[in-house]
Amino acid sequence: MSVTPALGFISMYFVRNTGELLAVHRRLKTFANDHGLQLSKVYVEEPGPPNAAFDLLEALLESEGQPLVVPTLHHLVVLGHPTQIRDHLHHCSHEVLIATKPAERTC
Repeated sequence: MSVTPALGFISMYFVRNTGELLAVHRRLKTFANDHGLQLSKVYVEEPGPPNAAFDLLEALLESEGQPLVVPTLHHLVVLGHPTQIRDHLHHCSHEVLIATKPAERTC
């Protein structure tokens, strides 16, 4: 089975502490592996100016259809309306995959 490289993105606005960040990172990695993907990099957006988000966009623009794995769509809010960002990325050949199952989501 071939492995497709993917990118991950986590916004610290939705993560309470380092322990939770590590757990979310593991969840993204496990989800990616279960779907035949390998996370080549996970961008973590810290509170403040959206540096990691723009680094992520740059990496996506430089790739050809590389998938993006996020815990929930809410993590994309730093870039704009999450569903619009997802739809735009999809239009640009980037699949956005949500790692958290609906029953696990809190918002």
